Amino acid sequence: MALLPEQEISEDQGFPETPTSRLASHLFSVLLPLLMSKEKTVRYRATQIISFTVNCLDSLDDEYYNLVRVGLTKRMKDKEAMVRVQAALGLGRLAGNDASEENEEDDSDNEEAAGLLNKLLESLQNDPSADVRRSLLLNLPLTPATLPYLLERARDLDGATRRALYSRLLPALGDFRHLSLSMREKLLRWGLRDRDENVRKATARLFRERWIEDCAGIRDAEGNKPAELPPPNIDALLELLERIDVINSGVEKGIALEAMKEFWDGRPDYLEAVRFEDSFWDNLTSESVFLARSLNDFCRQEKDGRYESIIEEKLPEITKLGFFLQRYINILIEKLRASTNAGEDQAEQDTVEQEFIVEQLLHIAQTLDYSDEVGRRKMFSLLRETLATPELPEEITKLVIEVLCLVCGDDAAGEREFCGIVLEAVAEVHDTIAGEPSVTGDPDDSFHSAKSEVTDSTEKGSTSSKKLLLESPEDDEEKAFKEIMVNMKCLHIAQCMLQNVGGNLKDNIHLVTMLNNLVVPAVRSHEAPIRERGLLCLGLCCLLDK
Repeated sequence: MALLPEQEISEDQGFPETPTSRLASHLFSVLLPLLMSKEKTVRYRATQIISFTVNCLDSLDDEYYNLVRVGLTKRMKDKEAMVRVQAALGLGRLAGNDASEENEEDDSDNEEAAGLLNKLLESLQNDPSADVRRSLLLNLPLTPATLPYLLERARDLDGATRRALYSRLLPALGDFRHLSLSMREKLLRWGLRDRDENVRKATARLFRERWIEDCAGIRDAEGNKPAELPPPNIDALLELLERIDVINSGVEKGIALEAMKEFWDGRPDYLEAVRFEDSFWDNLTSESVFLARSLNDFCRQEKDGRYESIIEEKLPEITKLGFFLQRYINILIEKLRASTNAGEDQAEQDTVEQEFIVEQLLHIAQTLDYSDEVGRRKMFSLLRETLATPELPEEITKLVIEVLCLVCGDDAAGEREFCGIVLEAVAEVHDTIAGEPSVTGDPDDSFHSAKSEVTDSTEKGSTSSKKLLLESPEDDEEKAFKEIMVNMKCLHIAQCMLQNVGGNLKDNIHLVTMLNNLVVPAVRSHEAPIRERGLLCLGLCCLLDK
């Protein structure tokens, strides 16, 4: 139904005379002069009745259409908030009609319609009354022009207004997939981390009920749900995870983990329906592995242990998980090595999803119980071998060291074994990346390469000097860069190790050796990145020695 002024009706037809139109004309003729009354109660009631009448009419006389529009627009500046709320109800209907007929009007009418809508959007942003802002939020037309202004009310100062956005406006908006990816992520982050508990609950309900229904295609074209809901749809859940971009939002402190925690908490039907067969683990994607990781985290975070049976039933044991992890680590390493011959964009595209899969599997491994000796040995050998891989990304290196620390145990003997293994990996990584014997000294002086003083190579003997003279400046620059990368990688491994030990520094010979041979030379380096990371490691050593 459209609220049409008389000019939209052809002249020969004339405005239809009906009892409704006669009653509306009489009401407007009586109430419009009262909009200027000095009594706030009179202004309030007059504005309320006019707005209610406008929302009930299909068409409106052109004369009264313009008078109503001007009168309600003036009441939007009324000093009483209750009057402005009623004016917003009526003007929301008029603005919606103007927006729907914008393409059919001439330029002057378009400017007039845009002027009304701009005034309402300004009030939506700046009106001091939360009731007025909330009234405009729920009554303004949903168009591409108004949508950004409506969605930014997710950061409104008033909790009830924020809750109205998540509980009323967004469900009425239709399929959430029409929103941009960044806006979906922002709405989830703002809502789930809101200080008001009711806003957090409304956001969680929106995510686990309406958004999953949009992905499953449950609702018809008019947005109505069927009388009998279909069973849980795991493919729809995977699509929902894809729509919120889990590769970026599923990292630590990302919003995807919080969203899935609320999802599992409010959808026990999906909790029971999900199955992780061997075929699932053989064909992991970023969405499916994140699904398994989020379920594992949710079940283990429940302190009463009521979901332990679900973990035992659905997730693989340590040995089997170790084989799956080894398979995807090998795939990742192959992609990383192959990416050196491909372009930057292509390399990043090929490896970023595989890195995410390995990270999520390592997050699952962090929560396992390593009392099973067979599984512990499998995981121990896998992590030890993986840590010595020079191409391993920093985030995966950090997670590998954390899991290895759990596997070795938290007692003094386990900590010494852990430090020894990590330092062996540091030496192996250095020798593997360096590849050829360095012209800066003996191969045995691996850790001392952190000094990064290429000029010292002229003091190492006539043979080395002859080799250096035969090399071009480009080769020298490449070797210097490679040496910096060697030491940055070694220092990162050492930093991750120091963050996972708690014993006294002097009681662990491995830590003392690392301090003298790796950290101290790094602090003395002329290269700022090496010096910075060396200082981080030195600070961690000081904490262990206090």
